[in-house]
Amino acid sequence: MLWADYVAALEKTAKESSISVIGVTDYMTLDGYEKLIVEKNLNNRLNTVDLLIPNIEFRVMPQTTDGKALNLHLLVDPTEADHIDKIKRALRNLKFDYGGQLYGCCREELIAFGNAQDPNLLDDEAAYKFGITQFKPDRTTIKQWWESDKWLRNNSLIGIANGKDGISGLPLDGFGAIRDEILKWSNFVFSGNPRDREHYLGLKMGTPKEEIIRQYRSLKPCVHGSDAHDVEHLFKPDNDRYCWVKSDPTFHGLRQILWEPEDRVHIGTLPPQPSDHSQQIRKLSISNSAGWFAIDSIELNAGLVAVIGEKGAGKTAVADLSSFASGYPMDKKSLSSFITKGALHLSGTKIELEWGGGDKTEGTLTDLPFNSTKPRVRYLSQDFVERLCSSDHEGAELQKAIEEVVFTKLDEIQKEGYSSFGELRKAREAASNIQKEALRGELATLHKEVDRLQEAIDQRGSKVMSKAEVEKQVEELKKQLPDATQSVDQKVLEALEKKQALLKEIEDQIATRSRRRRTIEGAIESYATLTKTTAQEIAKVQKQLLDAGVAEGTVQKLVPIWASDSDDLLLQEVGKLDEEIVALKGSEDAPLLPPSVSSVQAEIARLKELVAKDEVSRKRLLDLQKQIAERVANSERLSKEILNLDEKVTKALEKQKAKQIDLYLQVFKTLSADEAGLKELYSPMQDAIAQLGEEMQFSVSVGYQIDARSWLDRAARFFDGRRVGAEAKRSEIEKIVETSLVSAWKSGVPEKIEAAFKELLAAVEIRTFPEKFGTSKLSRVELSDWLFSVDHIELSYKIHYAGTELEYLSPGTRGIALLVLYLLMDEDDTRPLLIDQPEGNLDNSSVYKQLVPYIRKAKKRRQIILITHNPNLVVATDAEQIIIATAARPSSQPYPRIRYDSGGLEHSVSGESFGVREAVCLLLEGGEEAFKARENRYSLVQL
Repeated sequence: MLWADYVAALEKTAKESSISVIGVTDYMTLDGYEKLIVEKNLNNRLNTVDLLIPNIEFRVMPQTTDGKALNLHLLVDPTEADHIDKIKRALRNLKFDYGGQLYGCCREELIAFGNAQDPNLLDDEAAYKFGITQFKPDRTTIKQWWESDKWLRNNSLIGIANGKDGISGLPLDGFGAIRDEILKWSNFVFSGNPRDREHYLGLKMGTPKEEIIRQYRSLKPCVHGSDAHDVEHLFKPDNDRYCWVKSDPTFHGLRQILWEPEDRVHIGTLPPQPSDHSQQIRKLSISNSAGWFAIDSIELNAGLVAVIGEKGAGKTAVADLSSFASGYPMDKKSLSSFITKGALHLSGTKIELEWGGGDKTEGTLTDLPFNSTKPRVRYLSQDFVERLCSSDHEGAELQKAIEEVVFTKLDEIQKEGYSSFGELRKAREAASNIQKEALRGELATLHKEVDRLQEAIDQRGSKVMSKAEVEKQVEELKKQLPDATQSVDQKVLEALEKKQALLKEIEDQIATRSRRRRTIEGAIESYATLTKTTAQEIAKVQKQLLDAGVAEGTVQKLVPIWASDSDDLLLQEVGKLDEEIVALKGSEDAPLLPPSVSSVQAEIARLKELVAKDEVSRKRLLDLQKQIAERVANSERLSKEILNLDEKVTKALEKQKAKQIDLYLQVFKTLSADEAGLKELYSPMQDAIAQLGEEMQFSVSVGYQIDARSWLDRAARFFDGRRVGAEAKRSEIEKIVETSLVSAWKSGVPEKIEAAFKELLAAVEIRTFPEKFGTSKLSRVELSDWLFSVDHIELSYKIHYAGTELEYLSPGTRGIALLVLYLLMDEDDTRPLLIDQPEGNLDNSSVYKQLVPYIRKAKKRRQIILITHNPNLVVATDAEQIIIATAARPSSQPYPRIRYDSGGLEHSVSGESFGVREAVCLLLEGGEEAFKARENRYSLVQL
């Protein structure tokens, strides 16, 4: 084929196949490369191709098992204008010893080399080709030559083939060390085999990255080409294994595959692409900005876009303007927002976003944002990150976001027709919440009953003293009876005493029946209330069941059947007691038998008139008898009350106190009953965190969330600081809560909670607390209501980082953990993610270890626009695009004029001009000198 035809075919096929960079392969020379460079630079050919790279292929000893020399490739940087001369100079210095004569790798010496082996060759061209085929230096000769030439060493990459004519052609038995040494020396491997790629990247089972690095000094990128030896195979690699390199089409761009061997190079039919192009911002356009911006648009990469610049250069503006035109609500009170700070001069500026799907969204500052029910971006502003690190120390915002994500991961059956996580959880816990409310109500009633019983027992001492005093008075009165009975009729006196005893017996019978009557009437009222409230609750349950689709016939069977004559029967009992009470009371005309109050009182009155003829003696006797009878009755009543307190009330009080604790523990049993349901709801988060891997250090568990501080603060008003020991008692209570009770609550184990709670009750001593330490208005019921309350305790999903709950981490560590976890839980969201300076409150080591890996992972599935001044978030994340913000201060306006320049990290400019790489080094590292000074100070050793 003629050269002109070859160039035409190469040009046509490169254009049709959208080839950006061509590696021109020559055996030991630059012949083909030189000719193509002339075509491209002087003859204006190959215009669609961005770069030609000289690829010098050597045949190197030792030979493979097939008897062939190893294929070693040298790719040289073509950036410098005189690079061809420098390559030729270097090749001339590569020598091969034949017959005691050294021959260099250049045309004239290769001709001489060929002739020296075969003097019968007809012409120089034949000798030249023969010399090339025979020029096979040893690997150590090649290595020493390459290392001795500084320019070549700094401007070339070495690649080794992996097939039979490469590393795989050297048997492990006897050549293992040579294979390892060649791979250590090589920068990349020529192979399109997916299994080779997995091996050299440390992705294959059994050969982790650490082992590959130990063996070969670094992970090795695999590259592949068409290796076409005829026009028909131009740019048509075997199995359509095209080589896609993610970089600028420069040699500096190619070098990036050494640092990012997994992510910067891909071999396949198509390059890796995000799943949803419509969720990417292609271009940000700005108009009518009144001089704010020096450019009218910014093209945005679909991967990670890092925005850097000095303070006040307008970095945050990129995120703020993008979010404003995406429907994200603006916080007008934000102190970090570019729009808020510049609102006075930004009014009327129009922002337009062009999306990957071709549609556009726009907003006009500062009051006409793009309206959308759901923002088209996720924006984590400086304010958001600040809240994560400080005010949101318990992760409330994170928890809310997680619940949203968890709900979206539930299928429709699991959602049960509800539209939010909160509604679903509330519905699933409705029954237990009703039970908890009932327990709280029962406890409140029980506190009053316990207080009533305690008040009764507290009166025992005074009752005992009163009884002793009354008995003493009775004795004193009885001592006076002999004198008072000397002039009375003894038989009449005995009859009088009998009648008085009978009157007391009848009065006791009336009192007993009155108490029974009052009890029955109370029961009737309670029964009426019970039937009414039961009917109301049954009606609620019936409605729930009917709404759930339960048959009406089944629902109606829930209605309880009450005895229709129960009220009448109870009222009859009341009527019987009324009749008996009336009979026992009697009337003025009632017969003497059966005895009644009226008839016995009449007989007593008659006997009193007959008991003594002397009016004074009679009056004295009757007065003594009356006083003795009253005091005896009082003593008997006190004895019964004391006995009742000792035998019944004390036992009832202990029983009710035990019931208090039992009901309290039942609340926790009800909470624990929700645990299985909560685990089921949160299982998507559990699975997501489990998939993060151990390096992320996250774990989750169901547990009790305790707000002990607010609970204790509610009790502060109970203490009267003027009382002796009040502050000491408060400290004692807080210590028990913090050291014993909180851990018991969190354990959820009833036995532990009971033991710790009883310790607290013993310290508080409800019976005496108000009197000893409390304010004048504090009651024991109010104190009990607080002690037995559980409003500060709820069941929730606890998130741990490195084994510690989030709320106990330092602000920096908590911030990085919350931010990473928030973003990881957001993994199903493919909207652009805007993050503004997340590193401000985070420690640098965690940024590198935790945040960087996430961003590297997330940028593969969604566009990320990251505002930062942290080099780890730009360099270590391997940002696809870097936007450099600069701000001038023109005298013609009171605000800065912002400019944005962008490119890849590999973009470099020599001399005094600045490329992207130089700008990153200056802005994030302080410049090359500062960076090298720190590197020297660290005394880092390169392996």
